[in-house]
Amino acid sequence: MTLDPRDAVATGGVGELVPAATEQAGAPMRQANLWRDAWRRYLQNKGAVVAGAAFLAFAAFCLLWPIMSPYDIKEDPVNFSEAYEGPSLQHPLGTDQLGKDLLTKLALGGRISIAIGIGATLAILLIGVVYGSIAGFVGGRLDNIQMRLLDALYGLPYLPFAIIVLAIIGTNNLWTMVIALSIASWFTAARIVRGQVITLKENDYVRAAKAVGARWYRILSRHLLPNTLGILIIAIFLELPGVILGEAFLSFIGLGISPPDASLGSMAQEGRAVYRVHPNMIVIPSVAVALLVLCANFIADGMRDALDPRTRETKEH
Repeated sequence: MTLDPRDAVATGGVGELVPAATEQAGAPMRQANLWRDAWRRYLQNKGAVVAGAAFLAFAAFCLLWPIMSPYDIKEDPVNFSEAYEGPSLQHPLGTDQLGKDLLTKLALGGRISIAIGIGATLAILLIGVVYGSIAGFVGGRLDNIQMRLLDALYGLPYLPFAIIVLAIIGTNNLWTMVIALSIASWFTAARIVRGQVITLKENDYVRAAKAVGARWYRILSRHLLPNTLGILIIAIFLELPGVILGEAFLSFIGLGISPPDASLGSMAQEGRAVYRVHPNMIVIPSVAVALLVLCANFIADGMRDALDPRTRETKEH
């Protein structure tokens, strides 16, 4: 039996445009919403949903467990008689070299690593958005000068430059780690924003805004930058794994967070000396770092497919 397209509205077929009752009542057709449709497509990606749930669960654990824990890593006295204890009811993950609860230390270390990762990523995007939007919007000679400068900066090695920055600052804490990890990492974000702005500024609504006398900063902030939000969200989760790994590497070689604070990288650095006798000391923070990196990658992949369905169609074909 052949379905008449005119009956599709009543039956919900041909893309399920709108229910028949709604059309008959004269109600306007429901308009498409980018973020609602993107969220629906994201939920269809099971891997991204699981990764997002795991990331949020670990972040909630890092945020809440130090508050709920009966142990205080900074205030509890050193107890060498309980050092390197195995998992037990009192200490589910065992204890560290000072006899302190490893589960609580993992939560505190994860909190600092996530804070450094998010802080450095936001700094990367802020610098990249400002630099790239100016180059793309103004164009001409200024754009050419900025891009040539960016090409020269691309030659800077990422981690060695971060090590030099930390050595110059001389103090290792959360803020210095954010500066070191972001100062040589914003180049790609700037290129992405510049390309988006160059494409968007040729649209008719931008020309109309210029025709009615809108100021350049209003056009940039009201019409251009909001339309780059989708790709910036993807860029956040694409940058986050590299920043987390960078922090773990710097902490692993002894240039990370200074005691009594700890990060996942510094915990792995402490476990490196005793991994033969107490392998859990290095395995636990390493698994946590791997979990964060994998989750961020899956989330970024899911968001890319959700915000740009063409990439999903390319994968399927």
